[in-house]
Amino acid sequence: MAIEYIEGDLIASGEEVVVHGCNTRGGFDTGFAGVVKKRHPAALDAYMEYHRNGGLVLGSVIWAYDGRLIGNALTQPTYGRAGKHISYAAVEACMQSIDDAARNGVPGTPFSGGFTRVSMPLIGADRGGGDWNEIERIVETTLKSVKTVVYVLPGHRPSADALSSRPRR
Repeated sequence: MAIEYIEGDLIASGEEVVVHGCNTRGGFDTGFAGVVKKRHPAALDAYMEYHRNGGLVLGSVIWAYDGRLIGNALTQPTYGRAGKHISYAAVEACMQSIDDAARNGVPGTPFSGGFTRVSMPLIGADRGGGDWNEIERIVETTLKSVKTVVYVLPGHRPSADALSSRPRR
């Protein structure tokens, strides 16, 4: 399903289901995760509980709810300010898990019956060092049961307009 691009602040938006990329090393302090940590502490708590119990498995999604459903998608085995940390295979596995949750629900949350829309930043393409063209292809071919909305911060390159207007493969 084609991605809709919106220029704006995802966390300040009214989006009910938000997914973002995380690493499997226990780092949840910078980038989009750092913003999630401040605004949605339940997402950090869930992530850290899995970390303490050895459950940060690459390619899985840790769900948390505290006013909105947050999916901590474990797309990176490592992290850092430079280099490629993203695993495209993990992105695909996470997107499949998100598609399954959209169809079948997330137990123990108001979304136990599923959801029809999911939003995310340019997951894996900034701090993760990934190629957005490849990530976009994975997202569009894997998330078939849900409308996908990607938020791009104002002034970020590429802009939401540039991403929306370019030819698709």
